[in-house]
Amino acid sequence: MQFMEINLNQDIARETVAKLSNKGLKPEEITGEMVLNQDLGIDSLQFIRLILEIERRSSRRIFSVQVIAQIKTFNDLCAVVAAR
Repeated sequence: MQFMEINLNQDIARETVAKLSNKGLKPEEITGEMVLNQDLGIDSLQFIRLILEIERRSSRRIFSVQVIAQIKTFNDLCAVVAAR
């Protein structure tokens, strides 16, 4: 069950990044090494929206101030989502 939950949360993250990105990417085009601000066009306001939307769709608190500062790539984002 936990494996399915991790995949679901990562799918939520991928869909949300694609929605908020100004690069016009489809969710399946987002790869782990993509940098959120440079490669995906997620600015600071969109990053806050991203975090709030992932937590809303996951129905739980995932992010803390400490981990937010460490998120640079899509892989970083997925690692935090999977760890919570």
